[in-house]
Amino acid sequence: MKYQIREMTINDIPDIVDGETRIFGETLGFDMFYSELSLNPFAFYFVLEIDEGIRGYIGLWIDKEHAEVVNFYIDKEFQNQGFGKMVLEFAIKLCEMSKVPMISLEVREHNDVAIKLYEKYGFKFSHKREKYYKDLEDALVMIKDLR
Repeated sequence: MKYQIREMTINDIPDIVDGETRIFGETLGFDMFYSELSLNPFAFYFVLEIDEGIRGYIGLWIDKEHAEVVNFYIDKEFQNQGFGKMVLEFAIKLCEMSKVPMISLEVREHNDVAIKLYEKYGFKFSHKREKYYKDLEDALVMIKDLR
Protein backbone atom coordinates (compact mmCIF):
# COMPACT_ATOMS: atom_id res chain seq x y z
CA MET A 1 0.00 0.00 0.00
CA LYS A 2 1.43 3.36 -1.07
CA TYR A 3 0.16 6.52 0.57
CA GLN A 4 0.98 10.19 0.76
CA ILE A 5 -0.39 13.50 1.97
CA ARG A 6 -0.20 16.10 -0.73
CA GLU A 7 -1.59 19.50 -1.56
CA MET A 8 -5.12 19.41 -2.94
CA THR A 9 -5.59 20.57 -6.54
CA ILE A 10 -8.63 21.69 -8.48
CA ASN A 11 -8.60 18.30 -10.24
CA ASP A 12 -9.17 16.63 -6.83
CA ILE A 13 -12.40 18.52 -6.10
CA PRO A 14 -14.83 15.98 -7.66
CA ASP A 15 -13.31 13.15 -5.58
CA ILE A 16 -13.50 15.24 -2.39
CA VAL A 17 -17.12 16.22 -3.08
CA ASP A 18 -17.99 12.53 -3.60
CA GLY A 19 -16.12 11.55 -0.43
CA GLU A 20 -17.80 14.20 1.70
CA THR A 21 -21.20 13.12 0.42
CA ARG A 22 -20.44 9.48 1.34
CA ILE A 23 -19.08 10.34 4.78
CA PHE A 24 -21.22 13.31 5.86
CA GLY A 25 -24.31 12.95 3.66
CA GLU A 26 -23.60 16.43 2.31
CA THR A 27 -20.69 18.42 0.90
CA LEU A 28 -19.20 21.86 1.06
CA GLY A 29 -19.52 21.75 -2.74
CA PHE A 30 -17.43 22.17 -5.85
CA ASP A 31 -17.79 25.97 -5.97
CA MET A 32 -16.65 26.43 -2.38
CA PHE A 33 -13.56 24.25 -2.89
CA TYR A 34 -12.77 25.96 -6.18
CA SER A 35 -12.90 29.42 -4.60
CA GLU A 36 -10.91 28.26 -1.56
CA LEU A 37 -8.12 26.84 -3.74
CA SER A 38 -8.17 29.73 -6.21
CA LEU A 39 -8.88 32.82 -4.14
CA ASN A 40 -8.33 32.33 -0.40
CA PRO A 41 -4.71 33.01 0.62
CA PHE A 42 -5.45 31.61 4.11
CA ALA A 43 -6.76 28.25 2.85
CA PHE A 44 -4.58 25.14 2.99
CA TYR A 45 -6.10 21.89 1.74
CA PHE A 46 -4.40 18.50 1.64
CA VAL A 47 -5.55 15.11 0.40
CA LEU A 48 -4.69 11.66 1.66
CA GLU A 49 -3.88 9.56 -1.37
CA ILE A 50 -3.72 5.78 -0.95
CA ASP A 51 -2.77 3.63 -3.93
CA GLU A 52 -3.41 6.61 -6.22
CA GLY A 53 -6.95 7.14 -4.95
CA ILE A 54 -8.09 10.00 -2.73
CA ARG A 55 -9.20 8.51 0.58
CA GLY A 56 -9.52 11.61 2.74
CA TYR A 57 -8.59 15.23 3.19
CA ILE A 58 -8.13 18.03 5.66
CA GLY A 59 -8.79 21.71 5.06
CA LEU A 60 -7.37 24.49 7.20
CA TRP A 61 -7.57 28.24 7.37
CA ILE A 62 -4.34 29.64 8.77
CA ASP A 63 -3.58 33.27 9.53
CA LYS A 64 -1.08 34.73 11.99
CA GLU A 65 -3.54 34.71 14.92
CA HIS A 66 -5.32 31.38 14.57
CA ALA A 67 -5.82 28.20 12.56
CA GLU A 68 -9.12 26.47 12.01
CA VAL A 69 -9.86 23.01 10.69
CA VAL A 70 -12.56 23.60 8.07
CA ASN A 71 -13.27 19.93 7.40
CA PHE A 72 -11.59 16.56 7.73
CA TYR A 73 -12.47 13.01 6.81
CA ILE A 74 -10.95 9.61 6.12
CA ASP A 75 -12.93 7.09 4.02
CA LYS A 76 -14.58 4.49 6.25
CA GLU A 77 -12.59 1.56 4.85
CA PHE A 78 -9.35 3.30 5.86
CA GLN A 79 -10.42 4.41 9.33
CA ASN A 80 -8.80 2.80 12.40
CA GLN A 81 -5.58 2.20 10.47
CA GLY A 82 -3.68 5.28 11.65
CA PHE A 83 -4.42 7.49 8.65
CA GLY A 84 -6.58 9.94 10.61
CA LYS A 85 -3.80 10.37 13.16
CA MET A 86 -1.26 10.85 10.40
CA VAL A 87 -3.31 13.55 8.65
CA LEU A 88 -4.11 15.33 11.93
CA GLU A 89 -0.44 15.26 12.99
CA PHE A 90 0.50 16.70 9.60
CA ALA A 91 -1.98 19.57 10.09
CA ILE A 92 -0.77 20.27 13.62
CA LYS A 93 2.87 20.36 12.45
CA LEU A 94 1.93 22.78 9.66
CA CYS A 95 0.26 25.06 12.21
CA GLU A 96 3.28 24.86 14.53
CA MET A 97 5.58 25.76 11.64
CA SER A 98 3.24 28.65 10.81
CA LYS A 99 3.70 29.82 14.43
CA VAL A 100 -0.02 30.24 15.12
CA PRO A 101 -0.89 30.19 18.82
CA MET A 102 -3.95 27.94 18.52
CA ILE A 103 -6.07 25.64 16.33
CA SER A 104 -9.83 25.29 16.59
CA LEU A 105 -12.36 22.94 15.06
CA GLU A 106 -16.00 21.94 15.31
CA VAL A 107 -17.09 18.35 15.81
CA ARG A 108 -20.53 16.78 16.05
CA GLU A 109 -21.48 16.37 19.69
CA HIS A 110 -22.08 12.62 19.26
CA ASN A 111 -19.00 11.84 17.14
CA ASP A 112 -17.19 10.08 19.97
CA VAL A 113 -14.49 8.58 17.74
CA ALA A 114 -13.44 12.01 16.42
CA ILE A 115 -13.69 13.65 19.85
CA LYS A 116 -11.37 11.00 21.35
CA LEU A 117 -8.88 11.53 18.52
CA TYR A 118 -8.88 15.30 19.03
CA GLU A 119 -8.53 14.93 22.81
CA LYS A 120 -5.59 12.57 22.30
CA TYR A 121 -3.84 15.37 20.39
CA GLY A 122 -4.50 18.00 23.07
CA PHE A 123 -7.72 19.61 21.84
CA LYS A 124 -9.95 20.72 24.69
CA PHE A 125 -13.66 21.53 24.76
CA SER A 126 -14.27 25.28 24.52
CA HIS A 127 -17.99 25.74 23.97
CA LYS A 128 -21.05 24.37 22.23
CA ARG A 129 -22.76 25.71 19.09
CA GLU A 130 -26.37 24.67 19.43
CA LYS A 131 -28.19 23.27 16.39
CA TYR A 132 -25.12 23.99 14.28
CA TYR A 133 -25.53 21.29 11.65
CA LYS A 134 -28.36 20.97 9.11
CA ASP A 135 -29.86 18.09 11.07
CA LEU A 136 -29.81 20.39 14.15
CA GLU A 137 -27.14 18.40 16.00
CA ASP A 138 -24.96 20.56 18.23
CA ALA A 139 -21.29 21.19 17.47
CA LEU A 140 -18.58 21.16 20.08
CA VAL A 141 -15.84 23.70 19.52
CA MET A 142 -12.47 22.32 20.52
CA ILE A 143 -9.21 24.26 20.77
CA LYS A 144 -5.57 23.20 20.90
CA ASP A 145 -3.11 25.68 22.38
CA LEU A 146 0.20 25.65 20.49
CA ARG A 147 2.12 28.10 22.68
